[in-house]
Amino acid sequence: MKMQNVGPIGKVTGSCTWLFDEERKWSFLIDCGMQQGEFTEKDWNQGLYWPFKPSEIQFVILTHAHIDHCGLIPLLYKKGFKGRVICTQETADLAKILLKDAVNLGAVYSNADIKAINWSEPNGIGLMGKFHPIGQDLFLRFYRTNHLIGAVSAAIYWGKPIPGQQKSIVFSGDIGPCMEDQEYLPFNRHVMIPGDKQPFNYAVIESTYGGVVREADLTCCMSRYARIKELLDKILLTNGTLLLPSFSLGRAQDLLFDLHWVINSEPEKYGEIEILLDSPTARKINPIFIKAMQRTEVGGKGLKKVRPLWLGKQMFRWFDLDDCEPAHIDKMYDIIRQCLGAKPKHEYDPTIGNETAKNWKSRLTLVEKRAELFNQFNKPRVVVASSGSCDGGAVAQWLGTVLKSERNIVALTGYCSASSVGGQLHTLSEIETRERRRHSGVLSWDGQAQDVKIRDIQAEITSLRGYSGHADQKGLINWLFWKFKSEDWSKTASEVFIQHGDDRNRDKLESAIMEFSIAADCPVKVVKPSSSNNIFDLG
Repeated sequence: MKMQNVGPIGKVTGSCTWLFDEERKWSFLIDCGMQQGEFTEKDWNQGLYWPFKPSEIQFVILTHAHIDHCGLIPLLYKKGFKGRVICTQETADLAKILLKDAVNLGAVYSNADIKAINWSEPNGIGLMGKFHPIGQDLFLRFYRTNHLIGAVSAAIYWGKPIPGQQKSIVFSGDIGPCMEDQEYLPFNRHVMIPGDKQPFNYAVIESTYGGVVREADLTCCMSRYARIKELLDKILLTNGTLLLPSFSLGRAQDLLFDLHWVINSEPEKYGEIEILLDSPTARKINPIFIKAMQRTEVGGKGLKKVRPLWLGKQMFRWFDLDDCEPAHIDKMYDIIRQCLGAKPKHEYDPTIGNETAKNWKSRLTLVEKRAELFNQFNKPRVVVASSGSCDGGAVAQWLGTVLKSERNIVALTGYCSASSVGGQLHTLSEIETRERRRHSGVLSWDGQAQDVKIRDIQAEITSLRGYSGHADQKGLINWLFWKFKSEDWSKTASEVFIQHGDDRNRDKLESAIMEFSIAADCPVKVVKPSSSNNIFDLG
């Protein structure tokens, strides 16, 4: 088996790895994603860098639905690929929506190419951690990553299933931030550590935040709630609008949950605040989240345990609900439905759970006619609007009105590149309103009829942090090393390839891995591919 890390090398987006074995006639991909915001994206997104022939690829294993991992799969089909895309059902459902959005944004394929995709979830009892045959003496195992519903690490085994005759490699995909019993974001269950008593021969790990160690307040739900309360208190005083630019997948759903949590925890104080969701894509995604939260699987030794596939136990903890009691489980499902815009569906004792659970009701309005809402300032409201970078989408249309009034707040909810409108707003957040009056610049949005002069921006510009779906350096190390028993350290793999990150984060993660492996007496070889032309013989 040979491996070529096609992308990204020294970049964050455009995940694609080619595994092939000429003797065994294997040729398949792990992910095939778009580049976004990279200087090479124009050529990359036309498939000009592919070292393989799409017609000779047998299948694609897809780790999750983000466009930088799945965005060029329709182009594979357009160029002759005929195989299946192996992933979880949730990943398929989400990818169908995001890929159609990509067509509208100028992707070099059509809706017909998307319809041609043959989505395939592995069959059998139990999805996570189980062996799934995908070829002669070729096997696949999935491990949940906590990055997003549907997101998995993918482990490949090749050779006869006899001790000493198989080799293995695991691809991390994107790893989420929440380890078991340390969950602080809603909906998604903890990261699964891949492997058994014997480590994989190889691992390919992402390094998006390989050089970052987050502060404690960014890994605590109570810190998020406290910050939301601060912002809500301000708009209560001004009868203003809190505008939250948000990515439609993952971020929007987390925000809707947190806003409902804060308001339903103190309905006498915050009950008059209305939550508006203005994101056509998020509205399509919310039903997928609701369905996914109710999915269970049978697992454990001897297939004796039933567990939610994606719903984290932290949700039951937060509401004082018992995850073994059907009425409590139904209550949990309805809590999720209500904060994502659906009606409750179950009958149960309304007194179960804590006070927040008892007070829980939907505060959400789905925006239908946006223009009619722009100048309504008769009561405080929160608007969750796409997109997170503020370059387009619904939020770009809200900004022109919201930014001009001192009654309002714009709180950025995630990373924005410096060149994006969100990045420019972040810079302006550090300039006092009085100083902005001297500014001669203009804030512009593509496709919008009206720009905003910076001197006219009166709203408070700030941030609402703590929602990253990526593990930091500590989380990445935890994925590679863990205590199997007592004080003995185990490792995911004996040789680790660092991919999917800029060189600064790759370098810092490499140093951290080597330092930890020495301290734990758990030796690991680290490889940083220097070029997408590197080919590694895995044996």
